[in-house]
Amino acid sequence: MTGEELNEHYGCIIMPDANISVPEQWMPAVHEALQALHDLPGSVRAFLIVTSIVEEDGDLAVAMIASTQYISDEGMAAIGAIVEKAQAAVGRRH
Repeated sequence: MTGEELNEHYGCIIMPDANISVPEQWMPAVHEALQALHDLPGSVRAFLIVTSIVEEDGDLAVAMIASTQYISDEGMAAIGAIVEKAQAAVGRRH
């Protein structure tokens, strides 16, 4: 899928021109992570956007831009947990 396709599905949580380059078998974990980011409270979600989701040296790399001064520590921890869960899920799919 492309960034534009993912943006159409998940909205403004991901840039339409986001670089998406992962093995197809990783896409379920990517979808789960994007849905989890989309489901975050607006006070977190409003201040972040995914810019790329790529395979990097066999690992999942998710890049985001975030206005961290507006996101609580709990929100930052939730974002980190979502990314870590996706990374662990694709690690099992190598």
